[in-house]
This record gives sequence, C-alpha cells and structure tokens, in this order.
Amino acid sequence: MTTPLDTAHGAMDANPDDEAARRRFYERLMESELFLVLQTEPAGERIDPLILPVESERYVLAFDRIERMAEFADKPMPYLALSGRRLARLIGGQGLGIGVNLGVAPSSILVPVSAVDWLAAA
Repeated sequence: MTTPLDTAHGAMDANPDDEAARRRFYERLMESELFLVLQTEPAGERIDPLILPVESERYVLAFDRIERMAEFADKPMPYLALSGRRLARLIGGQGLGIGVNLGVAPSSILVPVSAVDWLAAA
C-alpha cells in the first residue's frame, strides 16, 4: 500500500534539484504519524529509542505504518506513536538523525542530523 509519504518521497527522488518537492516531502514527514522503535517500554516520560549507527552518525528508527515497523523488526518491539514534528523536536540537538521506513518502503530514507536539527527549529 502506497502512503502519502511514499508519494512525496517519490516526487523528491524524481526531481532531486526541485526544492519545492524536497520541502513537500519534509512537510509530509512532519505531518505524519510515525512509530518510533524503542529498546524498552516507556517508563513514565522517559523513552529509550533504538539507535542505529550508520558511518559517523546515529539514527532513531521510525515508520509511517505499524505494519512496516513490524516487517522491519521481524519481532514485537516496543514503540511510541507520535507526529514527525514532535519526533524532530524530541531528538533535535541531540546528534540524532531519523531512519524512516528503512528497507520496507519506497520512502526509505536516512534523514541526517543537520536536517533533523533544522526541522526541530522550524
């Protein structure tokens, strides 16, 4: 099933020099409900996201459909549902990027730390 995030990502990929397409993708990401993969169940307001190191950066993992998260994890995992905007604000300034739909969707992308920090401030 194609999601609005897949569609926005496809438009951005098809037109890498189109700044408007890039903005639409990030707007869609910020508006989307995302499922953030956690290492452990939340304890009050404390969460412990699963962090994936890639080269010199670290990424939290988020999916726009719970089924996609389940496919990626291949086992039950604790998670937190929140908007992309809330996620960016939560991790902005902490040296974390966002791995979105990694390996399970056409919208699979690593959003770098610099982009997350910019989105958190916007």
